[in-house]
Amino acid sequence: MSQVLSAAPDIPLYKDEELPPHLREVAILTGYRSPSSSMKECALSVFFATNETLNFWTHFIPTFYFVYQLVLFWDSLKVINDSFYWPLIVYMFTICLYPLISSLAHTFCSISDMARHVWFFLDYGGLSLYAFGAGLLIKAYSFPEELAQTFMGEYFLEILVFLSIGCNISACYSRFIENLFWIKVFRLGAFAVPWAWDSIPVLFRVTFSKDVQPPVAEHYILQFFFSFCIFFFYATHLPERLAPGRFDFFGNSHQLLHISGIMATHHQMSAVVIDMEDRRQKLEEKYPIPEYWSVHVFALVLFTIVSTIAVFILWARHYEKSRMEKRQK
Repeated sequence: MSQVLSAAPDIPLYKDEELPPHLREVAILTGYRSPSSSMKECALSVFFATNETLNFWTHFIPTFYFVYQLVLFWDSLKVINDSFYWPLIVYMFTICLYPLISSLAHTFCSISDMARHVWFFLDYGGLSLYAFGAGLLIKAYSFPEELAQTFMGEYFLEILVFLSIGCNISACYSRFIENLFWIKVFRLGAFAVPWAWDSIPVLFRVTFSKDVQPPVAEHYILQFFFSFCIFFFYATHLPERLAPGRFDFFGNSHQLLHISGIMATHHQMSAVVIDMEDRRQKLEEKYPIPEYWSVHVFALVLFTIVSTIAVFILWARHYEKSRMEKRQK
């Protein structure tokens, strides 16, 4: 990696042993930026070798791909006058937002402990909003007919609203837990539960339904494969656990997690776009999605997530103030 990117002469880097425990990553030994970096140093650091550089680029570059896809859909589908496509636009907005926020969080989290809290609260909020957007997309275009009249079919979106908001609360709360095991439980569980809820109808349809086109099934299978990779890399911290220090800059689990997440999102989008066109007549006749889900409910979920983030920011200020007072005693 050092042959591709060089360390900036005016951006000091640190070893894990030089930083407080809460700023260290598992099996990442070098390449840490100062925990009190300036905004300029943070911005410049994405062009030089640190252990956050590829965490930035693996989400920042895909943001432009998803924005490009959104513009294409917006122009070609005439979405303003056709509410059938509104769930797609909501979803596209969320998949443009979450990698952008993630890349900014990895860039500016080293300004201070407080900045780290704020940026990753926003990161969790983006992922929680994506959980809602993905579920709305699936209910609108890919939900299996066999489940339409079941409890899941009747209340899928209502439950999704609570899971998306709960996802954000659980992930934000995990930042105040000190035990690594329970951090993993709260944070992984926060995103695993809405992911499972979004995935059950898709898995059912791919496994049991007869109206699934082969290209759709292939995209969904790949989505599930890359989703498994996300959870695997997050839970195991492989490959860096096998060789601490070898993957500090390139090829560590968080970078592989980012790539897996983008690939899963790409295949999810590709599958549902095919369903959207192939099933339109049937969906509009039998299973239309009321417009308020794409407008009013989405706005409510967004407002609630932003509000909970604001509450957690206030909590973080008190938390950091208390920690500072303890260190001074």
